[in-house]
Amino acid sequence: MKKLFTSVLLLTGFMSTLVAQELKTSYFLDNYVYSYRINPAAQFESEPFSFVAVGLGNTSVSAASNMGLDAFVYKTSDAYTWGFAEAVPRETFLSRLNEDNYLMPQFGINLFTFGRQGEDYRYAVELNVKSDTYVYAPKQFFAAFKDGIDIGLKEKKGSYSISDFLLNSDNYTEIAFCYSRKLRDDLIVGGAAKALIGLAKAQFNISSMNVHEMSGDWGGSCNGDVLVATKLMDVSQAMKGGNSVYDILQDAALNGVGIAGFGFSFDVGVTWTPIENLEVGLSALDLGFINWKNAFSGKIDYENKIFNEVEDAVEFKSVDTVSSLKGLNYNVHLFAKYRTPFYDKLSFGMLGSFQPYFKELRLGADVTPIKAVSLAASAAYNSFGFDVGAALNFRFPGINLFLGADSLVFGSTDGIPSGHGLTNVTAGLVFAF
Repeated sequence: MKKLFTSVLLLTGFMSTLVAQELKTSYFLDNYVYSYRINPAAQFESEPFSFVAVGLGNTSVSAASNMGLDAFVYKTSDAYTWGFAEAVPRETFLSRLNEDNYLMPQFGINLFTFGRQGEDYRYAVELNVKSDTYVYAPKQFFAAFKDGIDIGLKEKKGSYSISDFLLNSDNYTEIAFCYSRKLRDDLIVGGAAKALIGLAKAQFNISSMNVHEMSGDWGGSCNGDVLVATKLMDVSQAMKGGNSVYDILQDAALNGVGIAGFGFSFDVGVTWTPIENLEVGLSALDLGFINWKNAFSGKIDYENKIFNEVEDAVEFKSVDTVSSLKGLNYNVHLFAKYRTPFYDKLSFGMLGSFQPYFKELRLGADVTPIKAVSLAASAAYNSFGFDVGAALNFRFPGINLFLGADSLVFGSTDGIPSGHGLTNVTAGLVFAF
């Protein structure tokens, strides 16, 4: 049982270092250099400037989820333990989980940026590394592991079902060229073209699994599949039918970083100012794909099979080497912002975000008492519940510093955060002159 659960953790952790979500609250900020990331047609600042960043331009880490950390970490009398430990009662563990549980760990780092904003145009060249992972697990998945499938196997009794478990992780390098232009005083259009270099992909899906007593023995049925593409692991010796997920991860040899695929994506955006002080617009980001080369694709498909050990439950019927064309986790944004006529340093706005696995409506406000300092706050309702965010932007001569979070976690259980998810934190340093 521990080996099987470890296999899932390895597949999740190995393929994901943690497309990163951009800081949504940053849309409301004034004087934010990376405003074109959420809207390629973002408004221009009043004065032309150039900007450059190396290594720390824009780093974003998030783990959006509808589960709190206290669902998995528990405090005992003298230490901390996880929810699968015998010391944690089954009812306590399952009570902190939802019927449908989601986790979206994402990471992005800007290695290099150079750009220029003129009076009626803006361009930027970027080099980024991104990781985008999505995990869905129903409560029955955790219940089966907590009850102990391996105990059921040893005692030849019990019945455990898992369905619709999904893990998908895309990890890649991105080279982007971004450009926008003011066509009229009330209309800006923009976009970005991106070349993608695939580093690693993992996709693990269990459509259905049921293990139970079978005529005095123990076994069951399963249907699922696995796709892994990476140069980090050499799986040539392990790629064969009859091996389990655990076998392949155990036998795989670690290599250096290599190219596992190539792809392309683009962003588009438009901003319209129908009346003075009001802007509305639309943007679509990461519309593209990566063609993953030399991936191994394994199929798990059996009925009424007797198990001798738990790893037999995730044994491949067949494994093939394939090329796989996969789309990215795209984003679509609708937005509006109004600058108050009685105090032009105060603005209010709305941002709607739509992804295949995530939807959100966020309201925000920004105040810029002096040109060097801009402070934004936001509140949102999304697929995981309510969130509150904040962002701070400093623009001094030659330097732009910013820090923000879209999901500030409140509340704890025994000192362990109980709010859903872990906050999306974005920070950066840009030289602007």
